[in-house]
Amino acid sequence: MKLLLVDDDPIFRLGFCTALAQETDWAIAAENFSTILAASPRKDLDLILCDPAWQGDRHWRRYRELQLLYPTTPLVLCTAQLDSERILQAKRDGLAGYFPKGLAIADLVPELSTIAAGGKVWSQRPQGINQNLFAGMRRRGLNQIYTALDRVETYLAQENLPPLYRAVFAGQQRELKTAAWLLRHCLPQSAIFLSTVPPAQPQTPPAGAIAIASPVEITTTNSRWQTLLDKTFVKLNGSLKNATGSSLELEIVTPEKRRELLYIILQQLNFIFNDPQWKNLDPEAFQAQHQRSIRNLWKFSAQEFIGRYHLTADNQAEGFLELLNRVAIANAPDLNQRLPQSDDLFAYLLQDQPLKIDNVTYRLEAREALRRSQLILENLLITVGNDILQFILNTLPEPELLKAEIYQPKLRSSRNIARFRNDLSWAYRLRKYWLEPKAIFESQHQFLSVSPVGIVQTAVYQPRSAELANLEGIPWLVTILLELRDALAPRIRALVAWLGEILVYVLTNVIGRALGLIARGIVEGAGSSWQHLRARQIELANMARKNS
Repeated sequence: MKLLLVDDDPIFRLGFCTALAQETDWAIAAENFSTILAASPRKDLDLILCDPAWQGDRHWRRYRELQLLYPTTPLVLCTAQLDSERILQAKRDGLAGYFPKGLAIADLVPELSTIAAGGKVWSQRPQGINQNLFAGMRRRGLNQIYTALDRVETYLAQENLPPLYRAVFAGQQRELKTAAWLLRHCLPQSAIFLSTVPPAQPQTPPAGAIAIASPVEITTTNSRWQTLLDKTFVKLNGSLKNATGSSLELEIVTPEKRRELLYIILQQLNFIFNDPQWKNLDPEAFQAQHQRSIRNLWKFSAQEFIGRYHLTADNQAEGFLELLNRVAIANAPDLNQRLPQSDDLFAYLLQDQPLKIDNVTYRLEAREALRRSQLILENLLITVGNDILQFILNTLPEPELLKAEIYQPKLRSSRNIARFRNDLSWAYRLRKYWLEPKAIFESQHQFLSVSPVGIVQTAVYQPRSAELANLEGIPWLVTILLELRDALAPRIRALVAWLGEILVYVLTNVIGRALGLIARGIVEGAGSSWQHLRARQIELANMARKNS
């Protein structure tokens, strides 16, 4: 069966696809309302599941737009608890069923099968008074937040908005999105109940699948990892604009797709962390498992993301999966090199080993340790996301469907894509031949992290003597030039300062005095000439009076 989930909550979409993939072999696609309504209708769908009220009550009848696009496909509501009046309204509109979010997947699957076969199912799960009260508060709060958010985004859409006002409204936008996220997660909201036992291997959907749903866990019992998850979700809901000053692969996709890709990587990483075997590994086996996990993180995240939008037969063919596996193995050494201290993060979260920061060992719950682990995690997410998009740019063709789905509108033409590739190529060379040798020589790592202004680079001190000793070729020459500059620069500055002092002395005490003497001579000569001329005039005047 082919099922389409339409929901504006990316976390719920990913969790639902994951849970359903564990219980069934259905082909599942998941998108938000804007994308589905803007795209051409998909064919051969058996069922559509939607939540039109995720952004508050004012949008709850958006399912009527889906009915116009898919008039013959059964449409089912899967949203927050509805009152009897709204359920009657949905029945009058011709919907095939309703289920409240939070219903166990094991109970949901047979009901969806019944609806796909032509039946209708309307769930009436009882709700307590307190739950009803909190659900009402949640709806009213979301209505107010998204009304204010619409007003702020209207201001931000103005091209002639002054920079100061734009910065203020951007801050309000981030605050409103954060408040909405907190409200959706703190009050009664969507939930998917997953099995606590992960499958041994990721499931491969059948050959006509609309999207690939890799099995992952979205819950954890690790308190430190849960803290990092919560902080990361909040930060990913903010700005993901590139503020590093250099080109990043993430720039080619829309902000929503950047966020979705990073969510996918985070969920895949969560699945890796939920593997119970980490506790029993010795240090050597732990390092080997860490490297395999990074490779699998890249591979399964790429498979999940590409499978959602590269809707051709290639993404199901063995050739594509073999290519993905070969690239994952080939890129693993370079990827691990660009993920500094990721093994420390794994050991910190999975084996309760304390983090060492600037040669100081911090306890597990220390604020400094959590802050550093957050930085390592964000760098891991962004770097893996960049690497996946690099694979898409360099390996996959450029079908219009793929470009329309994920690329930014201004970068969809072949010329702009080629220009973007060239910018990335120059950025790779600059990093390889200058920035990375310089960072090694300065005992630093550059971490990519998410800040209020977007994605930024943060320099972190770490000894890199072994890497410095292994440098050769142009990177080694760069370090020699830097060392030569450091050796000569103070002496050259001292020489320039000394020459400057000599120049000042010559100008003031030699040339200045000479010019002063010359000027004095000129002035004195001019004065004596004037006096002589005046005396001559007086003499001529006296002679004239005598003659008269």
